Amino acid sequence: MIRQFQHGDASSCCALIDACLKQDASYSPSLLSKMRSIETPQSMTEHAKLFYIAVYESEDRILGVAGLDLNEIRLLYVSPEYQRRGIGRMLLEHISGMVPSILFAEVFVYSSEQAVAFYKACGFVDKGPFTFDLEGEALRTVFMVLPIPPG
Repeated sequence: MIRQFQHGDASSCCALIDACLKQDASYSPSLLSKMRSIETPQSMTEHAKLFYIAVYESEDRILGVAGLDLNEIRLLYVSPEYQRRGIGRMLLEHISGMVPSILFAEVFVYSSEQAVAFYKACGFVDKGPFTFDLEGEALRTVFMVLPIPPG
């Protein structure tokens, strides 16, 4: 079941994100440490005040989390042991379906290099690399867009 994030979900969501980040071998240990320190239960709760966050829950366990800020996907993580079961696609469809086509022509995401194939399989187009400076370290991403059908 997909539902809106609640304050009590913050620790579970952060643990899930942490598990996903640890799986990505492209991050250096120092970059991984910085990324993990940014997403805390407190920051997750603050983010939920600024943009929409949804969770995928099954049997009282959060298996996925996704966030949408206007037309930008800010979060999309699925617990490593539950990946490739359609949860990520369901969360993506849920949040991207909330973007009003009258205001935006596309949904976009700065994807990790590891997630590019997933986004391409969901119809996103690779628009090229984009690097963020994260406290003096390069965070390499791929800018991707999904056109929103008019209507």
